Amino acid sequence: MKDKKKIEESFKAKKFFEGITFWQKQIAGLEALKARLKHNKEELKKFPQRLHNQVEIRTAAERIVIKQLHHEIEHRKQAERITQDALTYVESIVATVREPLLILDTDLRVISANRSFYRSFKAEPEGTERKHIYDLGNRQWDIPKLRELLEDILPRTTSFDNFEVEHDFPDIGKRIMLLNARKIYQKTNRTQLILLAIEDITERKDLEEKLEALASHDELTGCVNFRNMMQLLEKEIVRSQRYKKQFSVIMIDVDDFKSKNDAYGHQVGNDVLVAFAAVIKNSLRSIDTIGRYGGEEFLVILPETDAPHAFLILERIRKKLAQTKITSPNLKAGVEVTLRFSAGIVAFPHNAKDLKELIWVADNALLQAKHEGKNRTVVEKRKMIRLSPKPGTRIEIVDPSGKVNVEALRIGDISKEGILLLSTQDILGEDFLCRIYRPKDRSPFELACKVKHKGRAKDELYRVGICFPDISESGKEELSQCIGPSR
Repeated sequence: MKDKKKIEESFKAKKFFEGITFWQKQIAGLEALKARLKHNKEELKKFPQRLHNQVEIRTAAERIVIKQLHHEIEHRKQAERITQDALTYVESIVATVREPLLILDTDLRVISANRSFYRSFKAEPEGTERKHIYDLGNRQWDIPKLRELLEDILPRTTSFDNFEVEHDFPDIGKRIMLLNARKIYQKTNRTQLILLAIEDITERKDLEEKLEALASHDELTGCVNFRNMMQLLEKEIVRSQRYKKQFSVIMIDVDDFKSKNDAYGHQVGNDVLVAFAAVIKNSLRSIDTIGRYGGEEFLVILPETDAPHAFLILERIRKKLAQTKITSPNLKAGVEVTLRFSAGIVAFPHNAKDLKELIWVADNALLQAKHEGKNRTVVEKRKMIRLSPKPGTRIEIVDPSGKVNVEALRIGDISKEGILLLSTQDILGEDFLCRIYRPKDRSPFELACKVKHKGRAKDELYRVGICFPDISESGKEELSQCIGPSR
């Protein structure tokens, strides 16, 4: 019983202490809660100040951002003002330039154009500004050459100069333009402009062509002038030699032209020459050329044509001239002028070796036609043209020792390659020195010569043919001074 009582007392004591421990924990929890409440109360008191501070911080940051934005806006406005001022300055310069000018952006849209552009190309600002350059005037400016310049050439450089572009505009017709372009870089706003200058050189080109025509053609008849005709003959000679093709030259002279001038006056004479040249032009092929040689003389070049065919062409001209009524506003009504002409035909290379000889032979063929009665054509057929010497020309044949062997009694005929001598003495040997005295010239010039043939005529005179195997160009020139007109 006693032990049972001790056990019960022990159990009660244990329960008591457990109860104390529980309430101690509860009290400690309450104390902790009280402390947290106190802390929270203190924090709650501080919250309005913290909230105010955070608002202040955010407001300050916003003010900084706003200030920065305002500064940026002002900077951009200033840049825009500078850009606009620069653009206005450029436009004011552009407006005063006489040539048409366009200001383009990098996308090739028109920012501005000057008055000269609108006037020259019949455009309006409404259909030009802010438009792509190729879209201007219903795409009239969509020009392949312009595209090449703006899209291929200009991107690789800062400018291009004096590019010639030709275009046929529907409204204003054909125009020849000289284009110049410059890139203008603006550092302030890092933008780029393109200044395109368009110079209309159509009238200048037309004037240049007219001046070129005046420089190369006879103003009265419209035929090629003498200087240009000689250049064309030189080219035709080169072409003939290269391709082994012959060509013919006709030298034409109006018969008795002076008497017509004296009878009707020089103005009528000019009208007659114009009409005569027109008849010849209308009878030729497109590849043929007629030139005014001088006065009433004309020269015709017939490429790839031999002398017989040239003769047929000339006879066609003669027939057409006979059927043409030639008159003049300076003549009385119903009065007509009858024209006839003489002509000489030569072929290259059959009748001549160079230009000078070609003209010389043609001129002599014409003279022969004149001497035979006019209104006719002489076709030169001889390969080596022998002509009469000028009166007063004298020749001596000298042997190698220097002793005079034979003095020619008479010169039969003469060419640039040889001479036919008539002498009372026979010439023995083959190689000699030919001493030639020009008319009115006491000092002779000398050429090495060789006897080619000799014989005796019925008049008992020896006929000796000599040639000049090694004659130089200067020797030919001197010899030509002894040659007279065709026999």
